[in-house]
Amino acid sequence: MEVAPGISTHAIEWSYGEYVEPLSVHVVEGETTVLVGGGDESIAEAVLDVARTHDVDVVLVEHAHVDHYGAVPTIRRELDVDVAIPAGDAAALREVGIEPDVTLEDGDQRWGIEAIATPGHTPGNMAYRAGDVLLAGDTVVASDSVFAASENWSGPLAVIEARFNTDDAAARRSVARLREIDVERVLVSHGSHVLDGAEESIQTLCRDLDASPR
Repeated sequence: MEVAPGISTHAIEWSYGEYVEPLSVHVVEGETTVLVGGGDESIAEAVLDVARTHDVDVVLVEHAHVDHYGAVPTIRRELDVDVAIPAGDAAALREVGIEPDVTLEDGDQRWGIEAIATPGHTPGNMAYRAGDVLLAGDTVVASDSVFAASENWSGPLAVIEARFNTDDAAARRSVARLREIDVERVLVSHGSHVLDGAEESIQTLCRDLDASPR
């Protein structure tokens, strides 16, 4: 589904233990075409199909969890692509065999995409911005996602269950960084995307987190 000129999202049927929900990856097309999200190894062929269809040049990993890098070895074996990762998760990704061509620091801009450090989900977790679209990774999830923390969310966005975070308090604090970003849409990996009113949705989530007793 195209959500903005040159930016599309692709929901792939997926499950993780008792959690059953599509996993979304995104494509940003330009002089260099980037697949945002390395997918899970269990859906590697489907992620490869997306990469092949869009003639992807770069696979951009959001963080060092297997559902965001697991398909990378298959894509790399079949296609001539570079792999970009957050510098803060480089050691963890190298340990599982993901050798990067590019490591990104907070504020780096490559291929029309800006890297935004949002640690807590993992130490090096990142979100990315392309134009007026936030590619959130797991910095936030949809409040309708099976992975959303069990709280009373006031809007379409939530944070992920604490057990999936390296540092849950830091992950929640990192959401405030998204207030600084001028975007119209939020593409998530888990659940429904926010296709209009993104800034208000982010503000609503921040208010929910500010009011949380955690």
